[in-house]
Amino acid sequence: MKKRITIKDIAKELNVHHSTVSRALRNDPRVTQKTREMVLAYAREHEFQINMNAVMLRGKANNAIALIVPNINHNFFSDIISQLTNLAYKKGYVISVFQTNEKYQQEKEIINTIVQHNFAGVIVSIAKDTVKSDHFSVLRKFGIPLVFFDRVCEDIIAPKVRVNNFEITQQSTECLLERGFKRIAHFTGTQDINVFRDRDRGYRAALDKYNMEYRNSQIITDDFSMDLGKDIFTKLWDSPDRPDAIISSSVHLTLGILLQAKAYGIDIPKDLGIISFGTLLSSIIIQPSITSIEQPENEIAEIAFELLENMIIRDNQEDELIEREVKAKMLNGDSAR
Repeated sequence: MKKRITIKDIAKELNVHHSTVSRALRNDPRVTQKTREMVLAYAREHEFQINMNAVMLRGKANNAIALIVPNINHNFFSDIISQLTNLAYKKGYVISVFQTNEKYQQEKEIINTIVQHNFAGVIVSIAKDTVKSDHFSVLRKFGIPLVFFDRVCEDIIAPKVRVNNFEITQQSTECLLERGFKRIAHFTGTQDINVFRDRDRGYRAALDKYNMEYRNSQIITDDFSMDLGKDIFTKLWDSPDRPDAIISSSVHLTLGILLQAKAYGIDIPKDLGIISFGTLLSSIIIQPSITSIEQPENEIAEIAFELLENMIIRDNQEDELIEREVKAKMLNGDSAR
């Protein structure tokens, strides 16, 4: 059986003190970049495994970052997870992913776990049930850096990475209006979350600009499943004031809408225009192609990681009000004429 190498083995081979190796493996800022890269390269080459329990008992796990997301099955969040994991690995960090399942209580329990294990930092997008932010204040108390992305707590002073949801939704709505659609429904989420609140503001700004009103304008849902997309669309289409276009906040909702529209024999975009947040993985086989809003997941991940790493390296326990906004863009398909 192959013998597992130890920190002392690495230190002896690289001719450095074992404490230097330990610090390098934990991303301690007292170790130079050159030495840290040398140690990490040797450790990877020889399949060295860090004893995380021992590290956490001794103090802060300087290479362990917690990533908290509402739902790992959501395309947007799964892409963020993938990108952040890759970025972290290259810099010698380990990402632990936590899923809240959109529950405030579960989010609180995750924060308690993070504090108990003394993670180096936290990157989070909050759950839809989160209306209080006191649990995030605990992180500051224990000196654990925090960065919000996408869904943020407005009253917590911490770095935030946002998407231009107001601007892109206004642009998308105006696009439909300019192409002759008049009864535009907006399928969105709870207004307690900044993302959906900003999208609704952008949508309404476009309607106001064109002096348009629509009775069934806003459809708020707490679930973004394909089945719910079918159900909501069926009720809306069977109503006396059916829409002639829909802006959907989720690819799963959009798929449900498309399937039900097909079952009804609806011609897209002649009878119904569609714009969807998120690009559909099945767009290659879906006809007509869907006009979609592409969110810059890679850029969000890169900025969030950069902000957090800077705080970790500087051992910065002071709150920072840093706001970064990234730009989503509309990809023209054939579903919006």
